[in-house]
Amino acid sequence: MRPVAALLLGGLISCCGSSGTASAQPAGTSPAVESPADSARRDEASMRPAHALDSPSLVFAAGVFALVEAYDYPYSFGVTYVARPLTTWRLSPGAGFAVGPDGIAFMYVDVRRDFALGERWSFTPSLATGWFINGDVIGPRDHLEFQSGIQFSRRFDNGLRLGLAGLHISNGGLEQPNNGTEAVLLTLQLPLQR
Repeated sequence: MRPVAALLLGGLISCCGSSGTASAQPAGTSPAVESPADSARRDEASMRPAHALDSPSLVFAAGVFALVEAYDYPYSFGVTYVARPLTTWRLSPGAGFAVGPDGIAFMYVDVRRDFALGERWSFTPSLATGWFINGDVIGPRDHLEFQSGIQFSRRFDNGLRLGLAGLHISNGGLEQPNNGTEAVLLTLQLPLQR
């Protein structure tokens, strides 16, 4: 009788442990125990937005450097390296440069953050500071300039994001007059890891 009682007790424990459903697990074996690290990774993956771009990426941008008719709407081409998000605020540091006609160039470091707008769309504000060369051609006359921006982008199945960005560049009131410029750019964000 003892082996039968042990078998019945084992079956009862097995049923209760799996919410009332019978287990097909052979006798004498124990279920795999999930480690806390595995559980934390699974929970983190389930909480992370599906659209978030967690890998480092390159953002290519092209558009108009100055929305001023008097400056004849000079072009702008640039690229920014964006690191993976850091801290609980998910801030992504980066560095980049933009060039335009007549020797215009802006080299900067920035920080940005993605906010979800549904499954595919995101809104990304950014702040940057850097060194402007020949900026007096389009307004910014000081070398030290600040850039604030917003970007709306859409993520595709392959991870690429196509977006539209608006930027404001000025000296932040450190010098007078505080000349600045506004730029509008098309962006293409390319993840460096899949």
